Amino acid sequence: MRKTMLTLAALLMTCSIFAIDPVTLNGKFNIKKQKGTVALFSFDWSQTKVAGIDDGVFVNTPVPIDEFLQKRDEEKIAEGKPEDANYVKDWPNIKQEAEDNFKKVWNKEFKKGMQLTRNAAEAGYEITFVIEGIDFGNIAGSVFGWGNAGGAIIKGYANIVDKNSGSEVLHIDINHVQGPGHFSDRIRTIFVLQELVDEIEDAY
Repeated sequence: MRKTMLTLAALLMTCSIFAIDPVTLNGKFNIKKQKGTVALFSFDWSQTKVAGIDDGVFVNTPVPIDEFLQKRDEEKIAEGKPEDANYVKDWPNIKQEAEDNFKKVWNKEFKKGMQLTRNAAEAGYEITFVIEGIDFGNIAGSVFGWGNAGGAIIKGYANIVDKNSGSEVLHIDINHVQGPGHFSDRIRTIFVLQELVDEIEDAY
């Protein structure tokens, strides 16, 4: 029994050593120490593809998000549940809610550092989060698992640019950020962007 436990411990240690970091920061610009600075922020979902993501890599063929959402609506209609075919219609609202919550969490997390705004006039910097991939997670994992089981996963990158000079001051690789599980697609999406803030803070 003791030998089995040691083997399991060694396996877990090996996995933790080789697991990809959720985010990596490239540049000397420190968000946490940028007191008094403001950044105009945005999310770019135009390149987003949907598939299972494992350690930052698509594990099946990714599909453009618009096609993925349309297919889910078609599946609901084929199942005789047209009232549940709301994925395309709901997505803009889900994005908006997730991004608004992201701003709120960021400004609280980095209250002594850089703050985010949607008002270009008050911003000295711009930060754009490009979401290249999303795994929406699943209800089963959220209900029957624990921790982040079933939670949504995102991958992509972000750039912070000084508006005056036009130069990039920080590049953020979003390698594999996974939020907590939940039975709602909407809440899982909100959670994963919230987790992105925590992972960036933890990277310092």
